[in-house]
Amino acid sequence: MKNDVRLDGQVAVVTGGARGLGRAYADLLAARGAQVVVNNRIRLGTESERPVAEIAAEAICLKGGSAVANTADIGTQTGAASVIESALEAFGRIDILINNAGIVHFQHFENYPLEEYREMLAIQFESTWHITQAAWPHFCDQNYGRVVNTVSRAAFFGDPQGAAYAASKGGVYGLTRALAVEGQSHGIKVNAISPTAWTPLYSRAPDVSPERRKMLEDDFQPDRVAPVVVALAHRSVPFTGEVIGAAGGHVSRIYVTQTRGVQLDASVSPETIIESFPKIWDETESAPMGLVVADARGSGTPVTENPFSSKPII
Repeated sequence: MKNDVRLDGQVAVVTGGARGLGRAYADLLAARGAQVVVNNRIRLGTESERPVAEIAAEAICLKGGSAVANTADIGTQTGAASVIESALEAFGRIDILINNAGIVHFQHFENYPLEEYREMLAIQFESTWHITQAAWPHFCDQNYGRVVNTVSRAAFFGDPQGAAYAASKGGVYGLTRALAVEGQSHGIKVNAISPTAWTPLYSRAPDVSPERRKMLEDDFQPDRVAPVVVALAHRSVPFTGEVIGAAGGHVSRIYVTQTRGVQLDASVSPETIIESFPKIWDETESAPMGLVVADARGSGTPVTENPFSSKPII
């Protein structure tokens, strides 16, 4: 099959790009012609070892691709900015940003350690904020950019022993939607991937049965998610502000919907609300939440005050 989806001449940054999903993304981006910055911090206790980011970048180059390594901790504003600087110094531009870096801690909410909660927010949410903010002016100057964030089903379905993880991913979802609106006038499209793949990160989950573990190991490999990320990073992606689920070859759209609901008069009471719950819950004529028009925040939400539409904004 002819490879029509090419990224020649474009520069991509992949955070957490040396292991698991990030490694699969970096490899495929490079195989499709992108010049890649592989970012992966140096973990505590591994300082004497060769950085995994260097190993991943070298592997890409040995296959004929083009890549450089960056080992900054993107949980800080300075570290995140240095990754974009690496792209500019090595390749002269930045076109694609894949926000993949993540960690996970599993703790019951009532006992969740404050330091682990803060680390989760720093790596999962704040790093996405910092590095996207560092890349944003360059996207605006060239009137083009592609951002692929990483969310999780946990942000939509909940996650036992994973309150901080779910909360941080929910924050990334909100950021994705907001930046999709702001980016429209600058040629920037911001979407998110919700991946399921068997990685070292997933293997730490406390509730994976042996049967599910075997299924994940056999059928949910990172290279089955990577093509979705490359598609979202491509110039031709036809939407912005969306979440695409990718799990073991199954690809879907994940979105928030709003029911038609009920219109109540000024005499509404708690009793009326409770009586109205069945109608409020009725999914007939429900519609996905659209994006607001840029610079029109005060005009109301797309569903409750604007016409219903299931079409993503292009």
